[in-house]
Amino acid sequence: MKSTVEALETLRGDFRAALDSYATRIEGEITAIRCAVEKDGKDAKHSSARMRDLRDMLTLLGKFQIKPEKGRRKDLKKLDSLVGDLTLLIESW
Repeated sequence: MKSTVEALETLRGDFRAALDSYATRIEGEITAIRCAVEKDGKDAKHSSARMRDLRDMLTLLGKFQIKPEKGRRKDLKKLDSLVGDLTLLIESW
């Protein structure tokens, strides 16, 4: 019984470490996207393609809905997918 309890505590620690790493990665990607958009906003001229990308980003962000209080894995997948889509949009800038 003691071995099982210890293994479960190790599992719990690994789970928390994975969550922390995931949160750090996603927050970093969101920060990078935000910086790219802010930097772009300082430029005087915007190409029509960039304006379209910004409009697409705003649409994606507006449609994004999760229920964080439920702590569902599918919400994390939606978040990961959204951040990936936003990153793809700014890669060509």
